[in-house]
Amino acid sequence: MHEPGYKKYLPYLILFPVAIFVYTLIYMFSGSFSVTADNWYNSYSLQAAGWLDGRLHLKEDIAWLETAEFEGRYYISFPPFPSVVMIPFVIIFGTDTPDHAIALGVSLLSLLYAYKLGEKLLSKRSHAVLLSLFLVLGTNYLHVSLWGAVWYIAQNMAFLLTLMAFYYAMTDNSRHSYISLFTMCAAMGCRPFNSLYLPVVLYLIFLREKKSFFPSVKKIAVYAVPAIILGLFFMWLNYARFGNVFEFGHNYLLEFREDPHGQFYTGRIADNLWTMLFSFGIFQFPQFGGFAFWVASPIVVSFVIYFIVYVIKTVVDARFPIPAAPAQAAHERYLIYAIPILVILHILAFSLHRTLGGHQYGTRYTVDTLAAVYLGTLLILRKMPPNGSIYLNIAPMLFGFVINFYGTVMYFSYYYNY
Repeated sequence: MHEPGYKKYLPYLILFPVAIFVYTLIYMFSGSFSVTADNWYNSYSLQAAGWLDGRLHLKEDIAWLETAEFEGRYYISFPPFPSVVMIPFVIIFGTDTPDHAIALGVSLLSLLYAYKLGEKLLSKRSHAVLLSLFLVLGTNYLHVSLWGAVWYIAQNMAFLLTLMAFYYAMTDNSRHSYISLFTMCAAMGCRPFNSLYLPVVLYLIFLREKKSFFPSVKKIAVYAVPAIILGLFFMWLNYARFGNVFEFGHNYLLEFREDPHGQFYTGRIADNLWTMLFSFGIFQFPQFGGFAFWVASPIVVSFVIYFIVYVIKTVVDARFPIPAAPAQAAHERYLIYAIPILVILHILAFSLHRTLGGHQYGTRYTVDTLAAVYLGTLLILRKMPPNGSIYLNIAPMLFGFVINFYGTVMYFSYYYNY
């Protein structure tokens, strides 16, 4: 029976008005911050402008942009994919690109793909609506989603691109593997530690191919060609600037060159983990270390609870059989166990860093883990349809929204207080 068109599009008539309403409130209470506000941290646009002029370096040092000095020249020190995105905007606007408007567009696309992924994996669209709103508006992602500054827009793009990679690895169209692997590589070109989730994408594509191992590997190698070309561009760019295919410039920042332990050091693990797990300065402002990531992003708590219930039902207590799932989903149990491990490794990688992101609200580095947390939650709920219990997530979602709304408004008001 053909479904009425309005039912298909009704979720979007809920999702986008709610998101736009929330974003409008943030703009209203955040001083002079808006989609058209100045962005003093436009590193990616400056880098794109240099490329268009035939330069890999900046014309001069701009100290507040965290430039890397190497052999007498100054370079943007961040992973470069956002500058690829900025090229058409620089052609139109010059270096005064509408970065906050771009950030807003990326955020709305993130909501779209969060919903599409939920719709793909869950039996009810209303559940997908709720969880996608939870992910985008009820977590620390809200804090990084609207600011076009260099640090935040890279995380914002990586968040979207990782969601896209997961979604296009799970559709019914095998040609979407080209998009999935390309967007995964692009996400790594925004936030390199997101490479931890490449095995998830590869495994999902392998399941979709429904072939034996070696034929699947051959197909995946073909699908990966656009991603490989993008990755080779990243490597060439690194080599052309710093003589090392793996160096994008951060190690040449003054703060890391002056630190005897450099950018990453195992001696920082304990203190950083304590901050990320047990610091509770929710109302402390300004913040330079952040606070417990699971408080700032309570979807993590929901995921942990769902995971524990899943383990109990599948391993500890076989008296509670899980409803039958499609053939492909039967193999996804490996991902359900792998995702928490990858997220933990991701957090451990952050804990090696000299800082946890400087001035911020929450623990913004850990926003990079949320796409995987979301996928893991959806995979578990696909195995254990939640029915009415899904609405228990409303309470943590509202909590996450309130604290991140507060912190984001305070943060923007600090920078845009005129």
